[in-house]
Formats: sequence, C-alpha cells, structure tokens
Amino acid sequence: MHSVSRNLALTGQSSLRGKLVAAVVGLALTLPTLANAAPCVAPNELAPLQVRMLQTELMVAALTCNQRTDYNSFITHFQPQLSSQGKSLQSFFKQKYGAGSAKALNGFVTRIANESSRRGMLKRGQFCHNAADIHTNSKKIAPTDLPAFAQTQQFTSLHGLTPCPTKIAAK
Repeated sequence: MHSVSRNLALTGQSSLRGKLVAAVVGLALTLPTLANAAPCVAPNELAPLQVRMLQTELMVAALTCNQRTDYNSFITHFQPQLSSQGKSLQSFFKQKYGAGSAKALNGFVTRIANESSRRGMLKRGQFCHNAADIHTNSKKIAPTDLPAFAQTQQFTSLHGLTPCPTKIAAK
C-alpha cells in the first residue's frame, strides 16, 4: 500500500484519483476477511466446529502453557471422536465452500488458533488455568460425550459462528 501512495505522490495524480485508488485498495484488503468469514451454521452443524475449537484451544495451551502431556493424552483418549468430527468438519466446509473448502477450512482453523493464542498472551495465567481445568474435566467424560463437552466451553462463542436464520413454513 505504501508503494501505491508513493506512486501517486510522485506522478502528481489528482486528489479524486488518489481517493479512488485508496478506496479500491481498502476494499481489496477487506475481501479476504469477508471470504474467510464463517458461513451461517445450523444447530446440527455446530458439533464439529466446536470440537475443533476445543482441540485447537488445547493445542495452543499445550504450547503456551507447557501442557503437552495433557494435550497428547486428550488426543489419544478422544482420537476416534476427533477423527469422526474432523470428517464432519471437512464435509461442512465442502458443502459451504465447494472447491474452496480446503482454503476456507485452513482459514477457519488459523483464525481460531490466533484467537486462542491472543487470549493466551493477554491473560496467560487465566488461559492456562482454564486449559488445565478443561483437561481435568475431559478425563471425567466418556469419549462419545466429546461434542456435548465442547459445546459447554466458553470460548466456542468467540469465533464468529452465526446461526442460520430459521425458516418458518407458510400456513
């Protein structure tokens, strides 16, 4: 963006043209954000997204809080459910994004990891304590209860998932 401004200043273009270029560049910078925005989510589609958020939260905690052993135990204990929910997550993104599903899924995972990391940097003690509590509580549940457990986690509401509007049948 700096080179665009510099080129305009060097060539002496009109103020109107400069504003137009600035607007186009600004719009171009926002388009990737809009393209990576999460689509609306029906209630029956939430579980795989929330399980992935939980897994990512604990992965970030493994690195930020030195909870690698707990994270590895979590992955081992819930491996079949994580795999199943991962396949459902891929199907969700394929349905919503078609050929761009892999890129959209990677963007989603990156966004949730960045959000977890941001919270870990801002309030490390609280973040690490919460992650330790999640590990402790996850050991008390059956592997098949992982989606319900993920739904109870506070951070799953932080990632911009928008409920799809419900359709009301005409009478």
